[in-house]
Amino acid sequence: MNKKKYISLFASVGMIFSTVAAYSISSAVRSTMDYGFTLETLRQIQIMVDNFGDEQLKKTHADNKARFQEAAESYYGLDYTASALKFYKLKKDLVSILEVMDDMYLKRTKEILDSTSKVSFQILIEYSKESGLASYLRKPFDPLNDIKLIDPDKYHFFQDREKIAAYIREGYKKYEKAKSIFNDPDIAFLKKKNKLPLNSINQIISSSIELVNLCREAKQSGIEIYRILNVNELGKSMIKYNITHATIMPVFDDRIPEKYKVDADDNLRLIHDVEMKKLKKR
Repeated sequence: MNKKKYISLFASVGMIFSTVAAYSISSAVRSTMDYGFTLETLRQIQIMVDNFGDEQLKKTHADNKARFQEAAESYYGLDYTASALKFYKLKKDLVSILEVMDDMYLKRTKEILDSTSKVSFQILIEYSKESGLASYLRKPFDPLNDIKLIDPDKYHFFQDREKIAAYIREGYKKYEKAKSIFNDPDIAFLKKKNKLPLNSINQIISSSIELVNLCREAKQSGIEIYRILNVNELGKSMIKYNITHATIMPVFDDRIPEKYKVDADDNLRLIHDVEMKKLKKR
């Protein structure tokens, strides 16, 4: 959870406190914190639902946004008791939708990493300076009698193998960390309670958001491996889509398999459907 955003948000509503002398300060503070926390959570969920949500998830999220509006109206109307209760009930339901999204992100993360794993480890084994393939590069090549063992398009693996190793390491490390959050026994114990304290609900939500962000980082490691494996597609993509600047967005980057471009967009907090509309204009 981005604490800097919360600090900025709290500062913007600080002036309200000067008008609430007739109200309990503790209720006002709690409602303000609820407002900021819930708003930021809904913003985080929005991009997840936009990119990976089915119709049911999108409907649930739309309902939750309407409930937030109702709670926020009570908050801005200085009815802190009513708004606190509404925010509490809403956040309990946000736990449920985040649990679904967490499971989805974990599955997609493992799929992307596993899809690169076999070829990545083959490269680490075969394209080292001590490998049998490397020994042939140090010998003169006789085009009439020798056999070319290495595809020229794959020479770069000798240089890029360490990058691939680093991405594999970081990808699986972050995936396992995200999975440990999902399987955290303390979080599981809290979810089973009938009546959760507000701090516990916030803790569960924050853990879920952390899990998603770890999955995004892990998936990006897999995406970067694909960019190395398919490096020769970069020039083709830039010509195909008439790209003249240095940065190429995922939807135009054919180094990335089509089915994982939504993940690459999501990692950048981009909406894949919007990016696809840009693609169709090319």
